[in-house]
Amino acid sequence: MTHNILAVADASRDALRSMLDVLRVIENDQSNVRVILLSFLSVLSERDCKPLGPNTLLLLVQEENEIARSLKNHLAKMNISGSLQFITYPIWEDILEEMGNGNQDLIILQGRFLEIWGNGAKDLRINMHAINGPKCPVMVINQWEESSLC
Repeated sequence: MTHNILAVADASRDALRSMLDVLRVIENDQSNVRVILLSFLSVLSERDCKPLGPNTLLLLVQEENEIARSLKNHLAKMNISGSLQFITYPIWEDILEEMGNGNQDLIILQGRFLEIWGNGAKDLRINMHAINGPKCPVMVINQWEESSLC
């Protein structure tokens, strides 16, 4: 039986480490993982940040590319098939729709998105949909801590 897993996290080393830890626990060569990584740049505009210089932006992009390569390599080593979508602009409605479509056996969700959805939502329906909408278990990883980028 194939296990379909959806993982939604940012492109950070902490999120990658936690996601891989979960995948190692449920390691199964018949798992199919769809990973949605959100760029740090997609959330910088949502917060009051001082403008970042070109060197900082270049380093962020390089780190995100390294995270994506590392994730692909780890999935291959673990014999887990998967796809990776790298998003530079948060399309929350599409992500929530995919979470609720019932095609997954497990959703791995970085905790920071529950906070973003709760604070940024005009109402709490987005946050409630993220938790109650899926027809499978939702595992929350890496509860968001304030970043030192700003």
